[in-house]
This record gives sequence, structure tokens and C-alpha cells, in this order.
Amino acid sequence: MTKWHETRAANLGLRAGGICLLAIGWSIVARLHSVPPGAAARDATSLVMLLAGIAFLCGSAGSALLFVGPGLWDSVEVSERWRRLP
Repeated sequence: MTKWHETRAANLGLRAGGICLLAIGWSIVARLHSVPPGAAARDATSLVMLLAGIAFLCGSAGSALLFVGPGLWDSVEVSERWRRLP
């Protein structure tokens, strides 16, 4: 039985979702770029801070989904030193 993320449709869907997140992040960055350049960093409003946080999250998650795709769910071997004792 294959896992859901190993199908071709899921691969394309995850990568398309990554592109969508990057596009959303790009539009938010364009909105932030329209903020007057004379404003000091200490005068940032909560809206500007929220938009910057959303842009960061969309860029990070979007690039992970686009470039790694279903590889995000691959199993990794943990060193014996960091394993829990039974």
C-alpha cells in the first residue's frame, strides 16, 4: 500500500501548493514594499509586523513544498545517542 504522499497527484499538488504559497508571499512583500521608506523600523505598526511574519511563513513553507515536495515525509534514521530507551 502506498502512502498518500507517494502518488503522482500528491507530488504535483504539493508542488503547486508551494507555488501558490510563494505567490501569496510575493504579493505580501509587494504590499510591504509600498510602505513609505521614510518610516523608521521602531515605528512599525502591528499590521506591518503581521504582514512580514506571514510573508516569511509563506516563503519558507512554499519553498519547502516546491523544492522538496513529498520528501518532507521521508523517514530519517536517528542516531542511537538520541533514541529513547524502551
